[in-house]
Amino acid sequence: MEGLGTKQKPTSFAGEGLFVGVPMTIRKPRLPATAPIAGFFRHPFFDIATKEKELCPARKCTSETKFCVEILALQRKMRPLSLKGHDRALTRVRFNREGDLLISAAKNKQPCLWYTENGERIGTYDGHNGVVWDVDVSWDTTRLGTASGDNSVKFWDCETGVVLNTINTPTPAKSVNLSYSGHLLAYTTQKMTKNPSVLCIVDTRDDQQITADCPLFRTHFEFDNSATTCVFSGATDIVTVGFENGHILQYELKNNEVPSQSNDKAHRYAITDLQLSPDGAFLISSSKDKTAALLDVYTLENLKQYRSERPVNSACISPIRDHVCLGGGEDAMQVTQTAVSAGHFEAKLYHMVFEEEFARFKGHFGPINTMAWHPSGNIIATGGEDGYVRVQEFDDDYLDFKYDY
Repeated sequence: MEGLGTKQKPTSFAGEGLFVGVPMTIRKPRLPATAPIAGFFRHPFFDIATKEKELCPARKCTSETKFCVEILALQRKMRPLSLKGHDRALTRVRFNREGDLLISAAKNKQPCLWYTENGERIGTYDGHNGVVWDVDVSWDTTRLGTASGDNSVKFWDCETGVVLNTINTPTPAKSVNLSYSGHLLAYTTQKMTKNPSVLCIVDTRDDQQITADCPLFRTHFEFDNSATTCVFSGATDIVTVGFENGHILQYELKNNEVPSQSNDKAHRYAITDLQLSPDGAFLISSSKDKTAALLDVYTLENLKQYRSERPVNSACISPIRDHVCLGGGEDAMQVTQTAVSAGHFEAKLYHMVFEEEFARFKGHFGPINTMAWHPSGNIIATGGEDGYVRVQEFDDDYLDFKYDY
């Protein structure tokens, strides 16, 4: 049978420390080990076909072949990907709903799109002329929204990278979020000189709202603070906003004058991130006051408080377990004066109910600026001040872990 090899002697892989003690069926010719891809070693044996139709129409996979592939898959598991696509600090990482794609934004002008599986970069979104502070993707991965320091918010075709609409803002746009339906886009702007911070919501199906500067919803924040982040906390009718003074306000689309809910007790310093739980029941907020708070999505009641030794720049909630993850570290201005061990640059896992830290994982050599939990619940992506995105898959110890109480 042309193209198929015969059974080989037991083989060891250079650099892997793995000895396979059973014969295997491989394709000929045997290729040399490939170069590292996105921070991890990929061997051609990872591409061994295990399905009958992929090997040969007339030959079935042997149990030995399947065993070898399982061994190699186990060796590959828990190996973090370190993705280098930005030359400046990360500002946002997000997974799409299926989790097969990862979007990253940084203080350079090109957001990147990656394959989650192997860390391959698909491409970049070219169009901004300044720092990209935030990025969000629609539920069907067809549209992408970005907020930039070049005084613009852009709406993209996710697949082709074509700019569909551009919203010009009087001051830098700090955050952007798409509604559950993907039709409404909310964004906030920074307070500068005489221009107050603003929350606007536009219907992306109506070009008139964008070109004529008449959004569906607009409210000006009169107090002397900028909005730092926003998130749709209802399906399409409620938006929650975090501010530099630690306040969290909630607005309904039917009333742009007065917030429907507010919370000024959860945090004392700037809100750095707001994320919605996958089931839509909770919000988690992170702050410079070294804490993260779990909030009721409708009342903003402070349910739980998670404390860290350093400022918390981002926090997220597990989609399948009662766990939350916090990321942060010593302020970037003081990193040169701080040892890595003292900077607390690790991502920390807490039990959602008992508020106790039970694990942490390292990797970044600067503070973590943003993080996102994969929809499967077994992977976390973090973006740091060091310019790297790390995709960390949990090991079996975490998957089998049960909190004792």
